[in-house]
Amino acid sequence: MMFRRQETLITLESRGKDAREVFAELFAQAKVDFVLQVDIARPVYLTLRETPFLRALQLLCEATNTRYSIRDGVYYIAPLAAAPPPPPVQATERPRTVRLVGSGLTLRGIAAEISKQAGVKVTVSPDTPDLRFNLNLPSVSVEAALDALCDGTGLRWQKQGDGYVIAPSGTPQARPAAAPTAQTPPARSAPANPRTAPSRPVAPDQPLRCPKCRYALQLDWRYCPICGAYVKHLTDRAKREQEAQQPR
Repeated sequence: MMFRRQETLITLESRGKDAREVFAELFAQAKVDFVLQVDIARPVYLTLRETPFLRALQLLCEATNTRYSIRDGVYYIAPLAAAPPPPPVQATERPRTVRLVGSGLTLRGIAAEISKQAGVKVTVSPDTPDLRFNLNLPSVSVEAALDALCDGTGLRWQKQGDGYVIAPSGTPQARPAAAPTAQTPPARSAPANPRTAPSRPVAPDQPLRCPKCRYALQLDWRYCPICGAYVKHLTDRAKREQEAQQPR
């Protein structure tokens, strides 16, 4: 019959002792040889009472980030292999948002505020009129804010490098006015049954003009691109009357 050797029981009490001293005391109680292959100059706090030697050794190694191995009956204490650094976390770029709320804001002031909040450069071309806006955009992306500025104002934006540029979308060509003639055309006699033409603010051969600066307007504009006057009520009315005149 084979008798298994009873494992030595270890009792350790450390309140900030140097780890090297705790290892030495552990192996002294177990009466085994050891080699400390790492300079462990750190305090250790533990209490072990009547703990089997190998269990006590494992707990002490865990407390000091070390490991042990046995060669020819000698215990070698070495540092844990350095774990590879975790892969860098790929940060997903969040869309930049801006807050634009206020009345009477100038176009160039809004562009500067977008640049400040989003960290992207937004410029306004020199030939762009400095329109004024009443905005209530508490949280929108940069491009959504640019869409709101350019919608119906005769402006457009485009990406340029890492930033944006706001410029006029193109000036409408107004028809030249006919030169007055010296001769007065002969008066025509009124027909027996005159037909009344539908009333309209603009003649068919003349463009709709801004009431403030007389600039020719397009029917999808909300503001005059020259003086900044609000003209949406005029362009909407002209569109309705134009649709009413079309044959059904």
